[in-house]
Amino acid sequence: MKSKIISLVIASAIVSSSLFGHSKALKPEFVDMLLKPYFELQTSLTKDDLAASKTHAASFNTMLGHGPSFKEAPSLEGLSTESSTISSAQDLATARAAFQTISKNFATLVQHVGTTGAQSVYQLSCPMAFDGKGGEWLQNNKSVANPYFGSMMFSCGAVKQEIGQGKAE
Repeated sequence: MKSKIISLVIASAIVSSSLFGHSKALKPEFVDMLLKPYFELQTSLTKDDLAASKTHAASFNTMLGHGPSFKEAPSLEGLSTESSTISSAQDLATARAAFQTISKNFATLVQHVGTTGAQSVYQLSCPMAFDGKGGEWLQNNKSVANPYFGSMMFSCGAVKQEIGQGKAE
């Protein structure tokens, strides 16, 4: 029984570390650098502002370039690809779909690597987004501002949890 539990713990650690490369390649300070452009992108989507969303996605992508290489942290490449999709999006629907993928992967990064704790990070969820499939995103406050519906349903959603303070061991 003990050996099965130990095996499960080891397997879980391997899967967790493979999600975002070797944990030593990613630091909470790097995650903090990504928070500002991510939150700006989230806010611009809540305002239905495609031009600002494209600008903030480009800033997010630029900040990704200040971290470990994609070879050291392969999952960052996916964040870069999706932020590039937003940067060249022709409509809000495309930008919001890419933002959903960024949000899912970025939340995993925040949970896995952590932040310095300089600012709060909350994970929010809207069950109605994407034709009832739901969507999650991160915010720096608890006041719901839905990036998937914007002005149409600005406050649809709820805070799920606070994440990211300190490094998850």
